[in-house]
Amino acid sequence: MAERTIPGGQTEEAIQAAPVESAPLRLSRRSRIEKWMFIIPAALFQLVWGWFPLVFAFALSFTDARVRGPISFIGLQSYTRMWGDPLLGEAFRVTFIYAAMSIVLTFVIPILVAVLLMEMPPRVMRWMMLLWFLPLSGIASTILWKYMYNPEYGLMQGIVRLLGLPEQRFLNDPNLVLFWLIFPGILLFGPGLIYMAALQGIPSSYYEAAEVEGAGFWRKIWTISLPRLRPVISMMLTFAIIGSLQEFYWPQIMSGGGPGSASRTVVMYLYNLWGNLRFGDSTTVAIFLFAIIMVITVIYRTFYKEDPDA
Repeated sequence: MAERTIPGGQTEEAIQAAPVESAPLRLSRRSRIEKWMFIIPAALFQLVWGWFPLVFAFALSFTDARVRGPISFIGLQSYTRMWGDPLLGEAFRVTFIYAAMSIVLTFVIPILVAVLLMEMPPRVMRWMMLLWFLPLSGIASTILWKYMYNPEYGLMQGIVRLLGLPEQRFLNDPNLVLFWLIFPGILLFGPGLIYMAALQGIPSSYYEAAEVEGAGFWRKIWTISLPRLRPVISMMLTFAIIGSLQEFYWPQIMSGGGPGSASRTVVMYLYNLWGNLRFGDSTTVAIFLFAIIMVITVIYRTFYKEDPDA
């Protein structure tokens, strides 16, 4: 009997004898395609908006960048000039003090408050969450606090007088201006909701087992709540370090960097350089700040253990 030939030159027996692609293989190939469909847009976004500006800024710092006219290569002149700039040193000092105070005063408190709220009755916890985590516009709250700090008719001055304390200069006091800039963050700190969400994900059996073993309130917090929060704390502390070292709009609107330069951060000084068309110098300052943040972040991520069971 003659073999049947189909279009394409293959016989029917040859097609039947060909291996059939298994379902798991098809699913594996489809899974790889789906993964790359998610990875490629994210990688392109990071490349265009992340690494390309970084590389471009690094190259720009070696030139006398200007709005018009040819751009010339000047080597390390911007780096040497800004390294010896006393105003930049003062800006870094203010930034480090602001970052340290901000992390100490506004990072630990939300964790403790979130833990304590979880121990309250559900009704009380809901009301406390509503009052403490009230969503406010960042710019609107900044302007509101600026008026509250007015040394003549502001609400904070009225509270100081009511308590019989000496009148304060608030944002006009070069010695306390950084504290008063950070103070609102102690009262209103939205990321505490993230800690509460993480605490709600801890199995109740952990606490029940601890109670059976005779663990008290603080013992449960120290051995269960805080260790289980370690991954979230690690992430939030990373964001807090980066954000506080890059602070700009809050002191810019509240104090304008004053009085004098007592509250002028590095990013504010960079902004002033950019406004004066010193593009090469401002880019160099940005490179300095990037290097410092990168070193601090790498050291922190190297020595901090995220695993709660470690």
